[in-house]
Amino acid sequence: MLPVYDAGFISLHKQFLTIGINGMAEAAESQGLTVGYNPDYIDFVQSRLKIIFQANQAAGEKYGVKFNTEFVPAENLGVKNAKWDKEDGYFVPRDCYNSYFYVVEDEEINALDKFLLHGRELIEWLDGGSALHLNLDEALTQTGYRSLLDTAAKTGCNYFCINVKITICNECSHIDKRTLHSCSKCGSDNIDYGTRVIGYLKRVSAFSSARQKEHSLRFYHREAA
Repeated sequence: MLPVYDAGFISLHKQFLTIGINGMAEAAESQGLTVGYNPDYIDFVQSRLKIIFQANQAAGEKYGVKFNTEFVPAENLGVKNAKWDKEDGYFVPRDCYNSYFYVVEDEEINALDKFLLHGRELIEWLDGGSALHLNLDEALTQTGYRSLLDTAAKTGCNYFCINVKITICNECSHIDKRTLHSCSKCGSDNIDYGTRVIGYLKRVSAFSSARQKEHSLRFYHREAA
């Protein structure tokens, strides 16, 4: 079944069984907490992730395999988790659970706080991925991108990407890396945008209906950190 393992190219002893986290922000909100860079929220997240980390360590010793924890992209699962919890009568503040330490539609949180929330304080007990997706209204200058790298280093954010919506013309198929309201080549306003669902680039019109709704809520920063 696993020929690459049988052939010795990959060792099972070096593989991890991943505990995926989705909806941490919603879990905090269910306890009356405000999601953001504040002591109560940080304590809540750290304490939950520490418990999972310690359980992984104990399970590793018991079963002889490795476990790790990461914030999973949950392209489809974020919607399903919210739906299932709502059906079971739980507190569900939105139709798609967040895959980040912040709420995607929050217009008050700044880029620096997002780096802090995905920095060393909150990823201490995560030994898998916890990518910050920084949505920007437009591409930055070289100096601006350098500033983001410096901010990431200072806050301890070791995993981040930058999303600027590209413009795709449905008439002439021209693609522009800028976020525009019409095609820069033929002038048509019959356009689509491309951005990451969570982990990969895709036409927004090709997102699931629930993800299209979630995307429409995403806040795109006009300024870097």
